[in-house]
Amino acid sequence: MSLKHFGTDGIRGPYGSEGLNDGIAFRAGFAAVQVAREMGLAERPTIVAGRDTRASGESLLRAFAAGVSRSGGEVKDLGVAPTPCVAFAARESGAHLACVLTASHNPASDNGIKFFQGDGVKPSEALEQALDDAIGLAAGEEYDPSETVSPVSASDLKAAYVEAVVGRFPSGLLAGKRVALDCANGAAFELGPQIFRSLGATVSVVADQPDGANINLGVGSEHPESLAALYSSGKYDMGFAFDGDGDRVILSDETGKRVPGEALLAALALDARREGKLSDATLVTTVQSNLGLDAALKPLGVSVARVDVGDKFIARLMLAEGYSVGGEESGHLVLGDFAVTGDGLFAAAKLAELVCKSGTAIGELTSVYKAFPQRSQAVKVAAKLPLELCANLSGCIQETEKELGENGRLLVRYSGTESKLRLLVEARSEQVVDSSMAALLDAVGKDLELVA
Repeated sequence: MSLKHFGTDGIRGPYGSEGLNDGIAFRAGFAAVQVAREMGLAERPTIVAGRDTRASGESLLRAFAAGVSRSGGEVKDLGVAPTPCVAFAARESGAHLACVLTASHNPASDNGIKFFQGDGVKPSEALEQALDDAIGLAAGEEYDPSETVSPVSASDLKAAYVEAVVGRFPSGLLAGKRVALDCANGAAFELGPQIFRSLGATVSVVADQPDGANINLGVGSEHPESLAALYSSGKYDMGFAFDGDGDRVILSDETGKRVPGEALLAALALDARREGKLSDATLVTTVQSNLGLDAALKPLGVSVARVDVGDKFIARLMLAEGYSVGGEESGHLVLGDFAVTGDGLFAAAKLAELVCKSGTAIGELTSVYKAFPQRSQAVKVAAKLPLELCANLSGCIQETEKELGENGRLLVRYSGTESKLRLLVEARSEQVVDSSMAALLDAVGKDLELVA
């Protein structure tokens, strides 16, 4: 598959750059209608759209809607809405496609365009390729900012999403519980607190005052220190921090300490297994997940299946094989009984239910997981030279993998959105991890031009 515009998760980049601007958003809207029509979905396709709280989101939405309109389609506008809410709205409204204007956990200067199929699933490889190609073919379509379009408001679907999430849990589930939330000044700033208050919790919130420029700024899932600071002001039973678009979540235990994402996955998988809801006794995660996850789950009868990094790959395997639980360390948790994409808000409520149901503290609930020593590093490079052409690095990778055997693993890959080479080494001892990483970094410096 050869993609020009799409990266790991849609189109993303600094707003106003060559790769992400109003013109690209316009052509993406135009192309989406063309593709939906060619697929036989409808002569006049409907596309549900939402955005996070970045200042550039409004401009991108106007451009996207104009592209959809010129191509003969219609946009239903959710306004500011978490990514999983947009996926839900597509499914519930009968839309043919959905689009979210967001750069997730990235800074406010970035933005992006994510697509979903009408059933709320991230695009298949074939659909992603078709959209990417169609955007290129639409290069002759120029965006005129004076071409105003008024999308149909679909804000009622946000209330329907909250109702659907809350409806999956017993009434008053969190009565008497104190919950801390960090909404990242992002798309979950309204719906996150609504959901937890509707479940009966007493909720304290930080980072729920978006101004267009403060999304993810020292807050949210990438900055657990913000939630920890809230904990210092009072006693909480649990706390959750979302990313900018609400498709991932991290959890703090009763002491304010961040719980590893893999520990949450282990707890969710084991709970599903006890309930008879873990399909084929298998948890789906990515190649980046710690081997400690396998070590914790295998003795308890749960297998681990791995895919490439990204929740879209997790969801694709879950759909293909019928698996019910998946996720990754970053906080993307995919719970197939409600959605087939990362949903930080539903996952947070599910974890809260697990705590209430078990009657144990989070720290104890997730203690089954013990991480193997691991070290990761991202190296900025001037150019992404194919790894097979990096003789020193390729040789070092082969030798390191041979030495690690089944007692560790190695991951070397380029970032899908940045000019970085990502390295990860995992083993049973810190000494092996450190020596292996040192050898890899030495080899990288011999083959690639590094950027300070």
